[in-house]
Amino acid sequence: MAAAAQQQAERTGPLEPVPMSGCGVCLALATARESARKIGDPCAVAVQNEELRNHPHRRGTA
Repeated sequence: MAAAAQQQAERTGPLEPVPMSGCGVCLALATARESARKIGDPCAVAVQNEELRNHPHRRGTA
């Protein structure tokens, strides 16, 4: 696992999807997830996680 992905996994926990390095969509979703976490909105965190899971990189298509 790449160092950046490992750091992201450590911050988010093993059950949250890790954004793919270099992908603007993944970066935006991860940023929105962190913002939602900071304001204490677990529903918004869950929505961003679902979007990251459904993003094409999660299925191995780059």
